[in-house]
Amino acid sequence: MAYDILIENTKICDGSGASAYAGSVAIEAGRITAVGDVSGSARHKINGQDLVVAPGFIDPHTHYDAQICWDPLLSPSCWHGITTVLMGNCGVGVAPCRPAAKEVVAWDLVNVEALPYEVLIRGASWEWESFGDYLASIARRGIALNAAFLVPLSALRYYVVGEEASERAATPAETEQMARLFHDAMKAGAYGFSLSTIRRHMGFQGKPLASRLAGKDELDALCQVMREMKRGVIEIALMKQIGMLADDELDLLIRLARESQRPVTWLALLDMPGMGDANERILERVRPFMQQGLRIPPQVTPRPVKMYYDLRTPSLCGEMPSWRPAFNRSREEQIALYRSDRFREQFRDDLQAHRGAFFNGQWEAVTVAKVAMDEHKALLNKSIREVAELQRKHPVDAFLDLAIAENLELGITVQLINADQSAVARLISRPEVMIGLSDAGAHVSQHCEAGSPTYMLREWVYKNPVMSLETAVKRVTSEPADFLGLRNKGRIHPGMDADLVVFDPATVGTQPLEWVNDLPGGAPRLIERSQGIIWSIIGGEVVFANNEYQGVMPGQVLKPIAA
Repeated sequence: MAYDILIENTKICDGSGASAYAGSVAIEAGRITAVGDVSGSARHKINGQDLVVAPGFIDPHTHYDAQICWDPLLSPSCWHGITTVLMGNCGVGVAPCRPAAKEVVAWDLVNVEALPYEVLIRGASWEWESFGDYLASIARRGIALNAAFLVPLSALRYYVVGEEASERAATPAETEQMARLFHDAMKAGAYGFSLSTIRRHMGFQGKPLASRLAGKDELDALCQVMREMKRGVIEIALMKQIGMLADDELDLLIRLARESQRPVTWLALLDMPGMGDANERILERVRPFMQQGLRIPPQVTPRPVKMYYDLRTPSLCGEMPSWRPAFNRSREEQIALYRSDRFREQFRDDLQAHRGAFFNGQWEAVTVAKVAMDEHKALLNKSIREVAELQRKHPVDAFLDLAIAENLELGITVQLINADQSAVARLISRPEVMIGLSDAGAHVSQHCEAGSPTYMLREWVYKNPVMSLETAVKRVTSEPADFLGLRNKGRIHPGMDADLVVFDPATVGTQPLEWVNDLPGGAPRLIERSQGIIWSIIGGEVVFANNEYQGVMPGQVLKPIAA
C-alpha cells in the first residue's frame, strides 16, 4: 500500500504508558493508518533507526495570544516537538476587546505576563472585537501548531463592566451579558475560560487584575454554560502563596469543578527552600475530592525556575502594596518613586511582613545579571546581599540605588523556585499533577521554559532517571490530551491524528538560553532552542526536519467536543 509518510524501523512510544516497542508508523491523509509491522511504499519515508517516535507533545499552559499574530510558528515551542498548545491562561489575553480598550488589555499582559507594551500594540493586529472574531482571524492567517484557546476572564469582564471591572463584581445584568458572550465564544470554538485570583497579578495602572474581582454569581454563570454544553476546561492561577492552599482557594477550586462539571487545572505546586512537605499536605487536601471524581490536577514544571527581572516591569514584588504605584509609569516617575524614603520604608515593611508570594528578602538569591555602566561591571554575578555588604548598605538601598544609577537598566536574576532537584523529582512523579506551567510566550525578557518536554526527557529520563521513557512521554501527551478532551491526539494508534515527534534519545534536550532581537520593532527576547528533535509532524505534514522549518502551516484552531 502507498502511504503519505512511513516512519520505518523505529522505537514506538505510543503515549499510553505501555512499553515501547520496535516497529513502523504509517500516515495517510493526516491520520495514523497503521502501526507496528508495516511495510509498503510511501511518498516520504523516514528512517527511524536508533530514534524514538512519540505522539506530539502537548503544552497546556502558554501565552501566545498576541505572538500568534506575528509568529504563526509559535517559537520556541515549535522547536521542541510540541504540536498542540493551550493559550488564554491566567485570565489574560487579547479578546474580547473593544477597539478603544486595547491599551487596557495590553497592559494586563504587560503586568501579568511581562510582555513589552510596544511589542503588543505594534505586533498584534487587533482586528477583532468578539472572541469568535479573534479565533476566525487566527484561522484565516494560518498557524503551524494546533492551538486551543481559553476565554480570559479579565478581558471578558472589562468588555462588559468597563473600567470598574478592577473595582467591583458584576451586576446581575452584567453577569447575564457575560454568560451570553461566553456562550457565543464557546460556540465559536473557545475551550473554556481562565482566571487569576493571585494578588501579584495587577492590571491596568496597577489596579487589581479584573478577574480577581469576579463574584461567585459570575463564575457560577460561566460554569453553567460549560455544564450545559458538556465541554471545555477551566484554568485558574489560584495560590496566592507558594506552598499554601488557603481554605478560600480550595473552596473556589471545588466550586468551579462542581458547578461546571468540567476539568479544572490550577497553579501551581512549586518548591522553595524551607517548604518541607508543604506540597504533599496540599495534595492530601485535594486528593479526597479527586477520589470523588473531580478532575482538578495542579500544574507542575519539571525544571528549576530562574527568572530575569528589571525595575521597569516590577512584577517580582507586584503583590506588595508598596510596589503598586510603580506599575505602568514612566521611567522618570519610577525613578522618583524608587528614590523616595517613604517607598523604601514601605518596601522594608512588606519584606518584614512576608507579603511577597515568593520573594521576601532572600537577597542572596538575587544576582546582578546585567549592567550598562563600566563602573558597575565588577558587580556582575554578585548577589544583592554581597553588593550590600561591599557598599555597607541595607540590601533594599543597595538594590534600588544600583537600579537608579543604571537608569533602571539593571537586570537581575532570581532563583528560588524548584532549586531542589530531589523535590522537583518527587513533584513530577505524583500521579495527581499535570506537567505544564511552561508559560511559553510570556515573560519573554525574564525566562524561557518552552522546552519543558525536551528538558524532562534529558534530565529525568536519561541523565537522572526518575521515570521511564514511557511514563515521561505519557505525562506530556495522553495525559494533557485526556484533560483537554482531545480524543484524536496524544496516542499512536490507527485512526488518531498524525501529530508526531521523532527524536534521538542520545541527544534530545534543550540548548542554553540566548537573546534574539526578533520581536516586532526589534525588541529582544530570550529563546531556548532544542537538540535531538529530528522530525515534527502535524496533521500528517512534516513541519520541521532536522530543526529546519519546511514552510507549511498545517495547524488547526481546535474546538472542544462535547462529553
